[in-house]
This record gives sequence, structure tokens and C-alpha cells, in this order.
Amino acid sequence: MPTRRTQIIDALVADLEANSDVAAGNVHKRFKYLDELNDFPSITFLAGGEDRTHYGSGEKFGSMTIQLRNYVFAEDQLDAAEELSNNVELDVIDKFANLHRDLGVESANVVEFRTDEGLFAPYGIGDQTVAIVYNIE
Repeated sequence: MPTRRTQIIDALVADLEANSDVAAGNVHKRFKYLDELNDFPSITFLAGGEDRTHYGSGEKFGSMTIQLRNYVFAEDQLDAAEELSNNVELDVIDKFANLHRDLGVESANVVEFRTDEGLFAPYGIGDQTVAIVYNIE
């Protein structure tokens, strides 16, 4: 049986494919660079390791940080990158904890956001750091 962390990552991929402007198959569970992609918009991410906190009485929580990178190709790439990142935050990350209580997810938040500021025009890149806290049974 997959670990709780793996189940949460798989649920995140499914939610990103279902609830963002990114087509199924364009969400990658590994970090990819711009030259590795052919279809836009795309999302790649890197899930960090699990940190555990023990509160006693058998109560344990895990936390992980996920680095999401959103790639777009558009004439106004800066607005497109920001729009996709906002869509991911509002439609996926902000709702993630409530949708996945069965996996023990307590909270999911975007803790940092930045874009490439037009450096890669006509491509746009939006980076988000997501923190997820979950109960470990």
C-alpha cells in the first residue's frame, strides 16, 4: 500500500488535472525544465521530504513542501502565468484540505509565489511553494 505522502501527491495530481486549465497529461510529478515541454500550459513539481511532528498520545503530523512550476505560452505571458497560478491556488490548493480529509490532510496553503517577470517571453513561468500538513495514523 502506498504511503500517506504518496497518496497525497497522487491526489494533488488528480486535482490539478481536473480543476485547472491544464490538460490531463500535462501535470508532471517530477520537475521539468522549459526545454523538456511541448504542450502548454503545463505544471511540474517537486515534492520535498516529509517532516514529522509528534504531539504525544500517539498524535503525529507530517508536513511537506511542494515546489510547483507553471509554464504557459502566450502573447501576454506574464498575465497568463499569474492567471494560471491564481487558478491553481484558488481552485486546487485552497480546497485541497477539505476535499481530502480521508487522507488526513489538515491544511494546504501557498506560502510563496513569484513569476519570471517576462524574462522568458513569449513563455511565462510561475513558481509556487505549497505547504501541506497531514495526520499520520
